Amino acid sequence: METPKKKRKFDQNDKPSPSPKRARKELSIENKMDLIKDSEAVPKISQKDLSLKYGIGKATVCDILKRKDTYRTQYEENIGNKRKRHASSSKFFDLNELLFRWFKGAREKNIPLSGPILQEKALEFAKELNLPEFKASNGWLESWRLRYGIGFFKVCGESADVNLNVVAEFKSKLPEIVKDYDPRDTFNADETGLFFRALPDKTLAERGKECKGGKMSKQRLTVVLCCSVRGEKLKPLVIGNANKPRCFRNLDVKSLPVTWKANKKSWMNSTFFTEWVKDINRDMRKKSRKIVIFLDNATSHSHNLKLSNVELKFFPANTTSKLQPLDLGIIRAFKARYRKHMIKHLLPQIDNCNTVTELCKEINVLKAIHWIKKSWNETKSTTIKSCFRDAGFPLEAPTNVDEPEDPDDAIPLADLVEQLRSRDPSVQIKEADDVDDNLATESAFDSEWETDLIREFTGDT
Repeated sequence: METPKKKRKFDQNDKPSPSPKRARKELSIENKMDLIKDSEAVPKISQKDLSLKYGIGKATVCDILKRKDTYRTQYEENIGNKRKRHASSSKFFDLNELLFRWFKGAREKNIPLSGPILQEKALEFAKELNLPEFKASNGWLESWRLRYGIGFFKVCGESADVNLNVVAEFKSKLPEIVKDYDPRDTFNADETGLFFRALPDKTLAERGKECKGGKMSKQRLTVVLCCSVRGEKLKPLVIGNANKPRCFRNLDVKSLPVTWKANKKSWMNSTFFTEWVKDINRDMRKKSRKIVIFLDNATSHSHNLKLSNVELKFFPANTTSKLQPLDLGIIRAFKARYRKHMIKHLLPQIDNCNTVTELCKEINVLKAIHWIKKSWNETKSTTIKSCFRDAGFPLEAPTNVDEPEDPDDAIPLADLVEQLRSRDPSVQIKEADDVDDNLATESAFDSEWETDLIREFTGDT
């Protein structure tokens, strides 16, 4: 009979120290391939030595070696130098590949992307590929991200990762770039998304929808603003989602105080941009003026346009938050004025409605267009000149002419919102003018490019 082992007794001062826990470590596909190669080396390396070398548990090593054929396939398809299409067990293999090609093209153009934007684009491709069962769920997105080795999605916005050396170099070259143009002939143009019915923190759209990637399109407009160093402001271009909204009934669109365009998502595209620039060129030719317009590198901004009286210049990629005057405060000032006009319209009528939300829904595109034009006209030339100066543009000698005071300037936007809040407690005050700061104004590519991509991928002619 075996004698039972005696348990060791410990006194109060003789306690065994707990063994330290190993921090969980996730190996990349490249590291897993290195581990598999090491396991096949001569002389053979034990699983224990492999676990020590790669800082993982022995059980994890065993699991990787059991699935080494799967990891080899993933590496060859997605990481290796020669990418080849192989048959895959994935039900949506073609869609995944098509989205990955689109993703790479967008990132090569420094277009910021986020998870919701990729999900929306995947749904569009699913429709083109006749995959009605595809849902673009969060689980699918995570699997897609891991499959193609994508670390994270950059949220929409242009201020991150700005190369300050590139900014400084461009500023130093600006005097030479604009030397042939008078300050009154040096312009900057940019698009901005506008939730035209939105209070500072309320967007009248489906609950839970994201503001990025073109969501809430039925409640938004895209506004193109263009102004010069001296403060001259060209007629805004406004893009909606209907050629003739109901409120345009019996109205000649050409009589509007803005240039009106429309497509399904209220987005800018290369066709609208080209037509808009050619209209400006025609006006400048009539006035015997030659101007230069500075733009960002958006896909819709055609680089190869050759015009008689308008020259297009482009900021370096991912620098507009530092170099583009409109991004340095002009658009923000314009939107603050727009919100003021909207709220001043709501205040006299609030007693006739049950809620502010109900009243906001009565705001139509035509009213928004008139507020856009009025807000742009009221944007001060001193604000515009200041932003051009901050962007590094050479300015003419300052003048002593004072602009007339606007009575609306004395009323803070938050005070107007507070008056609404006193009548409807559901109105909350956050940032006054950031509700649509990062709203997308165009697709990563024009529809013509995407059609060609789909045809190339599927083999359709």
